[in-house]
Amino acid sequence: MNTIDAALTDEQRAARELALRFATEQVAPRAAEIDRDDVFPQDLYTRMADLGLLGINIPEEYGGSGADELTTCLIMEELARRSGTVANALLLAKLQSELIMRAGNEDQRRNYVPDIVSGRRICLIAVTEPDAGTDVASIRTTATRQDGGWVLNGTKAFMTAGAVGDVAVVLARTSSDPGNASLTTFLVEKSPNGDPGRGFVVGHKDELMGMRGLGTAGIVLQNTVVADSAVLGETGRGFQNVMRSFDNGRIVIACLALGLAVGALDASLTYARERVAFGRTIENFQAVQLMLADMVVDTQAARLLIHHAAQMKDQGRSYSSEASMAKLFASDIAVRTAANAVQVHGGYGYTKEAVVERIYRDAKLTQIYEGTNQIQRVIISRDALQGRSGGSGTSRTNNASKESKRA
Repeated sequence: MNTIDAALTDEQRAARELALRFATEQVAPRAAEIDRDDVFPQDLYTRMADLGLLGINIPEEYGGSGADELTTCLIMEELARRSGTVANALLLAKLQSELIMRAGNEDQRRNYVPDIVSGRRICLIAVTEPDAGTDVASIRTTATRQDGGWVLNGTKAFMTAGAVGDVAVVLARTSSDPGNASLTTFLVEKSPNGDPGRGFVVGHKDELMGMRGLGTAGIVLQNTVVADSAVLGETGRGFQNVMRSFDNGRIVIACLALGLAVGALDASLTYARERVAFGRTIENFQAVQLMLADMVVDTQAARLLIHHAAQMKDQGRSYSSEASMAKLFASDIAVRTAANAVQVHGGYGYTKEAVVERIYRDAKLTQIYEGTNQIQRVIISRDALQGRSGGSGTSRTNNASKESKRA
């Protein structure tokens, strides 16, 4: 038993074992098919709901299991080892249910959260636009006040589950004033009959390099009418709602990236033990051993960063910088590990038959969404310079000293 395992509770181990069995028995045999056919695995999504995985961290009174963030991380890693797509589907349910729990009123919580964690409704977050991705504050989707409600107009791009979702958390501009204070989040249902006035409609379905099968698509809001009760949180607080969700999301995206890296390591270890070259298995070649060693060290280091960020969240402490560090490192090592895994597999690794080929494509997305890794570096450096980074004890001390002198 390693140090991380020794620190887990019986409940955390049980949750991980549940996810491991599900991932091994039901997800792994379908992973290549999901990638090839690019169809959302509704049956596996429903099965995750039946097992209690979609609501693992939601309070029991709303249909969840009330587990902590670390438990969610353990589950995400096991799922992503077998399929990045299935892990991403769980990630979506977790983030949107938590966002509604945090920002919504009691009616919204009761109306949406139990349906999300039970798999009856798929909820997506609609922030990105064709001309606004990382720069969230530049979105153009508008929400205009009318009697008893709002009229929304705009186009959202690259929505995970956009083609299969039932409701969307939409970020829109509620005044002409520039800046973040004019942004508000809304809960918008999918149009029941294709009439954009009654809800969002699905636009262009995207063909992605990796993470296929998520139903990624654009959605269109065209004179879409919603009631005042659709406002999620306070008017003008949408930017803060989304940013907190991004902080939350970076932890689980780091877990997803870690799971992909571990899957690539698993495949590489197996292949190295079996592949014969020059009269012996390639595990005996130092060049291969060096790549495997890097994979082992990188995945363990990423796991420690992720668990640290998760524990900070569980303790109610500020974890923004730690989440960025975990996401940055885990996604970078996922791409590097997957690339080395393809190299270990040689020519076979470059074929569609090799699991590492799929992992290589899936891993790239983890460096891009929920804030690119370039943005993560900006966040980390800014926090370090301002004395807020967990790794900057000297900076914290110096800042405290300066404040003391001013007083």
